[in-house]
Amino acid sequence: MTLVELLVGLIVIGAALAAGYRAFAGVADQRGRAVAAMDEAAREALVRRAMVDWLRGAVLVSEDGGPPFVGLDGRDGDLPDDALAFLTTTRALPGVGNVQVRLYIDRDPDTPERGLVADLSEWQGTYEERVELAPAATGLDARYLFGFRGRRWLPSWISSSVLPLGVELLVTAGASDSLPPLLRRPILVAMGDSR
Repeated sequence: MTLVELLVGLIVIGAALAAGYRAFAGVADQRGRAVAAMDEAAREALVRRAMVDWLRGAVLVSEDGGPPFVGLDGRDGDLPDDALAFLTTTRALPGVGNVQVRLYIDRDPDTPERGLVADLSEWQGTYEERVELAPAATGLDARYLFGFRGRRWLPSWISSSVLPLGVELLVTAGASDSLPPLLRRPILVAMGDSR
């Protein structure tokens, strides 16, 4: 074997190893992106599930009485700015019974949370928690299914005696539309007598 043949062999082996390393790095990079996408999708599904569970567990009266179900219709410029507040029996906080839930878009520059936020507080207790659900959200539009004398959708709902038959939530994003795909879809929840 001559020195030239040895050098050619080393170059061929080096090129094969470099190509193999690039292919392996590409596969590892794609795997990393796939894992990140799956984690994001799982988080989106958890956020949707939490909102559905909170609304399905909505009640008007607990052992000590309860607050009204409040769904306010609002606008912030061209964006929907609805807010909901209700008592739920769903275990939204660990070790806490009924929880007051408030869903809204946080635009306050003095708070660290942005976008769709849930304020969770123990009913007639002291524990409170703020959860950032969708930081890219810029609007929340809600409507409520009314069932007296025919069914129709209303833009707001305030009642201490009757829950709406259903709630539809639509989370929107700004011009960049960076809202995750699963949260762009309307969230429709059957409540009250419609279960």
